[in-house]
Amino acid sequence: MSDAPILGELNHVTDLDGASDFERKHTPYLSAERDGEKVRVSVKVGHYVSHPNQPDHFIQWIDLYAGDAAIARFDLTPVAVDPDVSIVVALDAGTTLRAVEHCNLHGLWVAEIEV
Repeated sequence: MSDAPILGELNHVTDLDGASDFERKHTPYLSAERDGEKVRVSVKVGHYVSHPNQPDHFIQWIDLYAGDAAIARFDLTPVAVDPDVSIVVALDAGTTLRAVEHCNLHGLWVAEIEV
């Protein structure tokens, strides 16, 4: 078990260049590609620094929000899956997307982008 602390109730790293590897491995990487009205949204945990995916330390789930509305949830299991998911959604330009992931040891981590 890791001795790294949970930094807060909802951890939001705004300066990835100055972030520790601990923070970088937990911060979701969020990207979006627009094709007309549809947007392919991808979320990866471990993009910046690899995150473990073992029975004792893994990403349990990833939630995706458009503004304040929950639009998707991905429940993950240790070992069998990689925390790298995508979905196609219809979103207005200027919508804020927020990905929240839960590490079983280190709590909630969030990233946001505007599409």
